[in-house]
Amino acid sequence: MMGTFKKYIRDDNGQVAVIFSLAFLPLLALTSAAVDYSEVTKERGAVISALDAAVLAAANNNAISMSEKESYAEAHFLANYSGKMKLELTPDMTTERVRLSATGELQLTLGNLVRIKNPTLTEASAATIANENTICLMALNESASESILFDGGISYSSPTCSVQSNSSHPSAITSRSAQAPTAKSFCTVGGANGDFEPYVKGECRPIEDPHSSVEAPTIPNDCAVPLSELVVFKNQTPEALREAELAEFEQRLNFAVDTFEQTGSVQSAVDAFFSYETDPIFDADLDDVIEVSQNTTGSDVDVMPGTFCGGLTIDGINVDFLPGEYIIKDGPLSFINGAEAVAEDVTFILAGTGAVLNIQSESSLKLKAPTEGPRKGLAVMEAIDHSAPGNRTYADQSSLIAEGGSLKVVGTVYLPKQKLQVLGQNTSIGSMAPSTGFIADIIHISGGHGSSMAIAVDHVEANMPPILPRAEDGSRLIE
Repeated sequence: MMGTFKKYIRDDNGQVAVIFSLAFLPLLALTSAAVDYSEVTKERGAVISALDAAVLAAANNNAISMSEKESYAEAHFLANYSGKMKLELTPDMTTERVRLSATGELQLTLGNLVRIKNPTLTEASAATIANENTICLMALNESASESILFDGGISYSSPTCSVQSNSSHPSAITSRSAQAPTAKSFCTVGGANGDFEPYVKGECRPIEDPHSSVEAPTIPNDCAVPLSELVVFKNQTPEALREAELAEFEQRLNFAVDTFEQTGSVQSAVDAFFSYETDPIFDADLDDVIEVSQNTTGSDVDVMPGTFCGGLTIDGINVDFLPGEYIIKDGPLSFINGAEAVAEDVTFILAGTGAVLNIQSESSLKLKAPTEGPRKGLAVMEAIDHSAPGNRTYADQSSLIAEGGSLKVVGTVYLPKQKLQVLGQNTSIGSMAPSTGFIADIIHISGGHGSSMAIAVDHVEANMPPILPRAEDGSRLIE
C-alpha cells in the first residue's frame, strides 16, 4: 500500500488538466472583464455623443423657449442614442447654459457569471447658450419670401454685427449676388437660399421690434411755418437773396415757356410756372419717375427743424440740417442731382402717404442721430398709426437709395412698414460709419458694379446709444 501511494505521488500525468481547472475561474474573470470593458467603453461613447448632440441642438434652437428646451434636448438625445441601456435623463437649464445628464445600469455579458456587478454609468454634457449679438440689418416681415435679398454685383459686409429675418418662409433670406454676403452671422426664422459667409442658421427665434414702443412726435394737420422761414440761405445779404430769387424766377419762366411751346396754351404755361417744383424729374438710368416734393432747396442753405407738408427735396450742395426733428409729411424726402447734405443730431420723421426716403443721382447724405431725447439713436423713423388695422396705414411704400446715391448714417434707419431698396451702380451705404443699423419690413439690396454696403457697430466710438436689437448667436460645449 505504501509503495502504491509513493508511486501515485511521483506520477505527473494529467497535470495540465489540474492546472487548467485551478486557473479556470481567474481566466474566466479576466475574459469577462475584457469583453465587458469593451462594451462599457462602447456604451459610454454612445451616451456622450448623444448628450453632446442634444445640448448643442437645444442651445442653438432659438425658436423655442427655455421651458421647451428640456423636452427638446431629451427628444434629440433619444433620436441620436445608438446604445442599448435604459437611461434616466436629467436636464438642467439656465439662461446661460443647457445641461443634460444620463444615468443607467449596464447589463454585463459575462461578468455576472463570475459575480461581477452591473456597473452604473453617469455621464453629462453642457453647452453655453449663445452670446449676445448685435443685429444691424433686420427684416420684420413674418411671412414674406425674400424678406432680405442680396442680388447683382453689390458687396455686402457687416463683420461686427448680424443679419436677421423674422420671416418663416423657406426662402426668407436669399442671395443671388455675385459676391457672397458676409456678416458676423445670418439668422432666419424660416430658411435661406444662396451662398453666405458664414452659412445662414434656420429655426431662429423671432426678434421683437426694438423700437415699436417709441412714439413719434405729434404730427400737425398742416404746416404753420412757411418754407421760406425753414430754408435759409447761408449768405443772407440782400444781393445773395436777390440773386437766388432771380435764379428761381428764371427756372420757372423757362419751364413755362417750354410748356407753352409744347401745348400752345397760355393757361398751361401759367399753371406750369406756378407748379414747377411739383413736377417729377425723369431719370433714364432708373427707367422710372423720381419722386420729388413741392418743397425744394437749392445750394448753400441751412434747413431748420419743422414740418414739411408735401415732403422736401434737396437739389443743391452745401446743405446743412440744423439739429432737431424734421417731420416729412405726405411726401418724400428726396436728394437728387448730385445733392450734398449734412445732418448732425437730426431725426427725420416720415409720416403719411408717400413719406419715404430717396437718395439718388449721385447725391449724398451724411446723417447722425441725436444721442439724447425720446427718439435718441433714430436717424430716420417711420411714424406708424398704431390705431390703424395691422398698424399698416400706408401700404406698398418703398424707400430707395439708387444710382450712385450715398448714405453715411450714424444711428438707425427705422422703416417698420416700408421696403428698403438699394439699387444701381456705385451706390454706397454705410461706408465705414462707426455705428449703423437698418430695420425695415422688407430689405432688398441689389446694387450693380461698384456698389457696396458696409455696416459696423461700435457705439462707443460713435458716441451713440447701443444699436438695437440684440440676439443670441452660436453655442459651444463647456462640459
